[in-house]
Amino acid sequence: MNNSLDAWPTGACGRRLVQVADRPWVREEVQGLRDARSRRTAVNLALLRAPLNGVDLDSADHAMLTWLADRDADIVAGVHSLLDRARAAPPAPEACRE
Repeated sequence: MNNSLDAWPTGACGRRLVQVADRPWVREEVQGLRDARSRRTAVNLALLRAPLNGVDLDSADHAMLTWLADRDADIVAGVHSLLDRARAAPPAPEACRE
């Protein structure tokens, strides 16, 4: 077997992996995991966008929110809480903005 980290296993073991991965039930399982991840990301994205309602977002902002939405539930909840608290806070005085 090749010791390279990016090399696909060769020989009998590698062929066996390819045979198993090509089975319909494996493909269905993988597709199910992808669908679950997509649903989770969509829900998390809606949570992150809610406190930003009315804020003009550019494509980089949308990309960052989408990236964050794909993170762990604790991270999404923390960022959502932070955005909610920032939205509810009174504006900072002019002297503190610099």
